[in-house]
Amino acid sequence: MKSVCIPCSGPVEIGDYLPVIEHPLFQRLRRCRQLGLNDLVFPGAQHTRFEHAIGVLQRARFAAQLQRMNADDTRHLELFALLHDIGHGPFSHQIEPALQKTHHQRGLECLREMTPVIHACGGDVTILMDMLDGKNPLGDWVSNRNLGADKLDYLQRDAYHIGFVGTPDIDSLQRQTIRTPDGHLALKEKFIEDGKRLQKFYSYLHQHGYLNKTALTAQRLLQRAVQEELLLCETPDETSEKLWSMTDEELMQWLRHGKAPLARKYARMLQNRTVFKTALCIKPEGYSYVENTVDKPIALQEWSRQRLSRCSTALTSLTKLRTMEDTLANAAGLQPGSLVLAAMPYFTKLLPKDLRIANGGQNDYWLFEKDKDHRASLESDYLRTFALRIAVPENQRERIAKAPEAIIQCLIRNTECGVRN
Repeated sequence: MKSVCIPCSGPVEIGDYLPVIEHPLFQRLRRCRQLGLNDLVFPGAQHTRFEHAIGVLQRARFAAQLQRMNADDTRHLELFALLHDIGHGPFSHQIEPALQKTHHQRGLECLREMTPVIHACGGDVTILMDMLDGKNPLGDWVSNRNLGADKLDYLQRDAYHIGFVGTPDIDSLQRQTIRTPDGHLALKEKFIEDGKRLQKFYSYLHQHGYLNKTALTAQRLLQRAVQEELLLCETPDETSEKLWSMTDEELMQWLRHGKAPLARKYARMLQNRTVFKTALCIKPEGYSYVENTVDKPIALQEWSRQRLSRCSTALTSLTKLRTMEDTLANAAGLQPGSLVLAAMPYFTKLLPKDLRIANGGQNDYWLFEKDKDHRASLESDYLRTFALRIAVPENQRERIAKAPEAIIQCLIRNTECGVRN
């Protein structure tokens, strides 16, 4: 018997899984923050992937008890809970677009490497890989985008460390979750309002926490720093591979002592929290009022959803985004690297997934199909949050904000017809 005590979960029994937990790949998660650079805005957001993984273990264990799973399924569900994030690189999702693969692919590699310790804990690595691939429905109890143990833990844990209040009753939601005859995880219809509250809280966390404008700008500076350093590497593919095994501090150390002057500069800026400031903010039509411009030199624009979608799609590639940033810098009379474009994804991940509702009969349904007002409310939350931000050094902010036309026209011209590598 051995337990570890963490916030939001209390003592969590880990004795059966010590070989996995003591493995270097798992111990590395102690030095990878769950929310990347968000601690620049929320000082309490220092919690790690390690803490989150232990919390998901506790949530998955609770689900297994409620569903009366057999011993083998319980063992694999708990192992998957511990290892579902094992593939994340430094700063979590924030540099992944600059690398050659995804944390999912890296996760499969890590599971293979950990085969002996997984076996020592009574697990089958093939089953865990199928769960990570979405091929084994047992994994839904961790990875479901509404009711999975991963989602339920990080909503509660992130809110706690950020300092937000109003978290839904996570225990109650787990008690009212079932698997329907057609294989979906679903919430009992009697508790539909709790499910809607869960989705609204997810939206709230993105609006006011994860997508904070300072954190988004810092994230882009980090991405660009990694891009610049990789461009000067003699073997960029091999170096990119090595980055996956780094911790947050190891990555920053690599950038601080890198070959690229811009990478070193950005690393110092992030260390000292001297990030660029928004000079131009582009919002969806009807939502510019959300941007706080009181005593701030910020130019505001409203674009149609169609134009924003085209622009966001054109800048999905970080290579194209880097090219665009330097094109816009030139149009603004700035040196390359003196302007970054913090572009949010357009309706790809941030709108909550549809929630299955079980009514105890043959007429189970999807929440969004029945409650269009609720879906519209979530879309409105996203549109209030969405923005394309042009950020520059503070001493250039007022000049750019007073005369943004050259940047705007350059952005339109290059995204309407596509950005070339």
